[in-house]
Amino acid sequence: MSDKDIINKEYKEKLKKKIKEQLKKELVEEIFQELKLEEDELTSEISTIIKNKPQPKIKESNVEPGVEITPPEFVEKEKNLFISVQAILKIASHALKYAHSKIPKHKWVEVIGLLAGYMDYENKVLYIEDAYPMGHGSAIYAEIKDYKNFVRAFNDIKKNNLFICGWYHSHPSYGTFMSDEDIGTQTRYQKLWKKAVALVIDPYEIDGTSLGFEIYRANLETREWFPLSFDIKGDLDVRMLPEILAFMNPIIEGKPAYLEYDEL
Repeated sequence: MSDKDIINKEYKEKLKKKIKEQLKKELVEEIFQELKLEEDELTSEISTIIKNKPQPKIKESNVEPGVEITPPEFVEKEKNLFISVQAILKIASHALKYAHSKIPKHKWVEVIGLLAGYMDYENKVLYIEDAYPMGHGSAIYAEIKDYKNFVRAFNDIKKNNLFICGWYHSHPSYGTFMSDEDIGTQTRYQKLWKKAVALVIDPYEIDGTSLGFEIYRANLETREWFPLSFDIKGDLDVRMLPEILAFMNPIIEGKPAYLEYDEL
């Protein structure tokens, strides 16, 4: 290869890298602007509703001085985060695809994906409706390597009238928590949208008593993470989850769930 060819090759590589970085920057900006626009529109709409809402009349107390008032019973605050059964099954099956009993434990690897949902701003409730598996990595690390796939997923999510509300990844056999690396990733998502969440699943903990995952958010100033209280949107008996996933595994691997005797 001549010096000229080497120079041309280096130039092409630099140009390709520059274009890739520019596309990545434009994509992030597009996502940010879309989320900001949606939040601004909903905030404006809610402000109008609140402004036009008639103010309640203040009722004077008829309790005599010195009479002790019994405080009302504590009412648990309503949950403001829900995750659909569909999202749970997709995330769990994705995690188990690369970390199940038929794979030697030392070969289990992490998986990663995107969470898609919508925000009910009036009631301040986030609904995680779907999950988009993006890839898998090593035993202790996973990342979205190809941003072309990120763009494809982003467009698919938009078509379903949802937006990227966070991400998920697995910790095969070593529990649910946020590592320093995870905090770094979560920081990027929360800078795009402050209410973004991170779901961490350990498929080893899906044992009929646990869903095997927790959902987190981070304090960006202190770089500390904290779990969020959530509920399931739909009906799912946690005791049945291992059996459901065991039935789904062959399908995930591209095999039939069962065979007729004529096919054996």
